[in-house]
Amino acid sequence: MRPRWVRAAMAVGVVATVVLFLLVMHRPVGLPAAAAGTPQGTRPVRILVVGDSYTAGGREGGAGAASWAHLVARQLTAEGRRVTLEVAAAGGSGYVRTGPRHTTFGKLAQRTRSERDLVVFFGSRNDIAAAPEVQAAAEAAFATVRAASPRAALLVVGPPWVDADPPDYIRADRDAVEAAARAAGATFVDPLAEGWFTGWAGRFIGAGSIHPTDAGHRYLADLLLPSIEKLLPPQP
Repeated sequence: MRPRWVRAAMAVGVVATVVLFLLVMHRPVGLPAAAAGTPQGTRPVRILVVGDSYTAGGREGGAGAASWAHLVARQLTAEGRRVTLEVAAAGGSGYVRTGPRHTTFGKLAQRTRSERDLVVFFGSRNDIAAAPEVQAAAEAAFATVRAASPRAALLVVGPPWVDADPPDYIRADRDAVEAAARAAGATFVDPLAEGWFTGWAGRFIGAGSIHPTDAGHRYLADLLLPSIEKLLPPQP
């Protein structure tokens, strides 16, 4: 049997490890990256992504570095870009819906006050409020970004669905977010109209029939990369 002092030291080590894990998992995620051959004096492209569990990832896929946002950042780095990425995402949240973490897209955007070159909003299928309420909340979230980063490009991705038959509230949510995006001068991408997860692409949704798998996040990265590349400032 181990001496008592050894058992006590081991217990302290386990507690410290758990505390460290929780701190790492809940802090804002930054991803500075520089490709070989990129001039080190070049200012990195600063990207902020705001979203729900389709961006945050989870047990079915997309956790941490496997999320579509990080995969896009790595691809940009491979193309010779210096990239700084921050992801502000909370499962269950939306423009109106607060979710279990009691936050909205607008509040998530408010937490990141530094100036950006590109801000991406993705979602949210969690919003079930009336369309005028969703539109007003989306307009307020976009205004927050414009105030902090007046020169930033704004990419708004509407709510996705897992098959070709989204419910009426999802379509109404999509229309409200699109109207707010157009009013803000943002580029809007419509996963419903483009059928992102219909037909053969349904394989990218996990067993819970809600969230993308790791392969689904790679698929999302491939879908979103061209729109993101178009909105980035030209390289010097």
